[in-house]
Amino acid sequence: MYWICFGDSAKGALCEARHDIAPELTADHILALQDDYAQGDISDVADRAARDSIIAPWRGDPELDGSWMDELTERHFETLTRLDEADEAVIWYGKGNAREQCGLRYVVSRLYARRIPVWAVEVNTMPAGEIRRINDQTRAHRNTAAVSVITDSRAVNFLLRFAPQALLRRYAARVERRQIKAQTVGGTAYFSTVGEVSPNLLPYFYQRRRRLAETEQAQLTADWARLQGENLPLRAMADGEVQSVPADFYDAVILSGITEEEMPAALAVGRAIGELDRKTGNRVGDMLVFSRIRALAQAGKIQIVRDAPTYRGMTLRKIRG
Repeated sequence: MYWICFGDSAKGALCEARHDIAPELTADHILALQDDYAQGDISDVADRAARDSIIAPWRGDPELDGSWMDELTERHFETLTRLDEADEAVIWYGKGNAREQCGLRYVVSRLYARRIPVWAVEVNTMPAGEIRRINDQTRAHRNTAAVSVITDSRAVNFLLRFAPQALLRRYAARVERRQIKAQTVGGTAYFSTVGEVSPNLLPYFYQRRRRLAETEQAQLTADWARLQGENLPLRAMADGEVQSVPADFYDAVILSGITEEEMPAALAVGRAIGELDRKTGNRVGDMLVFSRIRALAQAGKIQIVRDAPTYRGMTLRKIRG
């Protein structure tokens, strides 16, 4: 049995969740593809030269560049070869996420010819009451186990290392409440990716897994062949389906977050990511948005006031008219 997912965030969550779902499953049987097949040339996804800029879009960034990108690319292509080891597969993906929907179609196309059992775990919605119930159970368990908390801030992480367990439990519970509130509308929580689901909630979706019939696998394989044949610059969720779209598909939303007054490009990138998720359901990366900002500048729709190698040091403004 192999579990297949997309990205390290998803793999990290699944590695923790497997202890409750399938204790017999070893971590090396959780395969995470790093590539984003919603972007770029997918005529041959095994072509390293064609896919490297998608797998590691941060190359050239002086603050991020390093050998770890080569290691990431190497790990991805090693995982591609390991798909042939699968004797039975569970594919984890988000319903409204173009990257994971494209990944689902690619992986199924690889497995379909071998006619092995394939199961699908679709992450989508969850009743908020069910989340509270599961989190209450988890907190009760944590009362007898050590808790660690990792944030995006190195300073906060350093301070939390010296915090007592009682404080860490309260802090973790507060973070969980904020996350649920941000993702909940009308009593229902919405998840776009597997990686954003807390590991303790993943069994809820696993219990609702379904085995893909041969006809469904054939349709997903045909979908992948169609996307490959069209081979447009982007694939996105549109009208609830994965569709090939032009490179400027996200430009209107990106422009809507840029003011006529000079502003940091980092703010424009953050606004675009949030708005695209909220308005279209598409999760896009910062480097994709940054590349479109460059394209919009070349098209004369925005002005780069202060240029920089990355969006962190750049400022820009929208051109009137």
